[in-house]
Amino acid sequence: MAATKIAHTLMLQSLFASAVRTAHLDPYRFRHIVLSAAALLVAAAVVLPTSVAAIASTTEDEIPPAPTSQSFAPSQLATMPLFEREEITMDVRPPIMYPVGDYAVSSGFGYRAAACDACSTNHRGVDWTLGYGTEIKAMADGVVSEVGTPGGIAGTLGHWTAIDHVIDGQRITSVYAHMIAGSNPHRVGDEVRVGDIIGQIGTSGVTTAPHLHFEIHRDGIQVNPLPWLRAQGAAG
Repeated sequence: MAATKIAHTLMLQSLFASAVRTAHLDPYRFRHIVLSAAALLVAAAVVLPTSVAAIASTTEDEIPPAPTSQSFAPSQLATMPLFEREEITMDVRPPIMYPVGDYAVSSGFGYRAAACDACSTNHRGVDWTLGYGTEIKAMADGVVSEVGTPGGIAGTLGHWTAIDHVIDGQRITSVYAHMIAGSNPHRVGDEVRVGDIIGQIGTSGVTTAPHLHFEIHRDGIQVNPLPWLRAQGAAG
């Protein structure tokens, strides 16, 4: 199209120049030049729109069609696979908790009348008398420091476990006694978290009924577990 337009322009310029030179010499030739120029203009008017339309058509063919949204029938949507999402479980535990719940104790801390011939009169812990097999939980995060059996010096405690903790900068040891044999899954050196199952209530050692004997040692000194647990805001 550009070459045709230039050729037409050059031809018109040539005709115009000839017309200017011959207008005052030959009126008849001047008339012929004017008529030729008019015919050329008419031809150009017919050719140019056709060329422009062809170019526009070519350009439109080269442009890719815009993407269209795709719709699905309800039956198709029902059979499409859903995105899988990973389940996230939040394991939130209190810092300190009662080993078997905040229940009334059956035997408190300190001096008492002996419940049996082999029972102590100076009770250095507290007892919770609950059902045989009741789960016992670690009072706080810590490390198992001792695992005892009915034999030895502390044989009266039956099967028992001690766990060392560091709480408020103090070394605390919790002791759990009279458990069912084999119910403790941990060994010395195992790390435990608060609420982990460390055994079950039994009757091993010197007992008159299934119960948990529980002790707290603060920097090596035995203290009353109940006031200490309450002061720490233990969860029931």
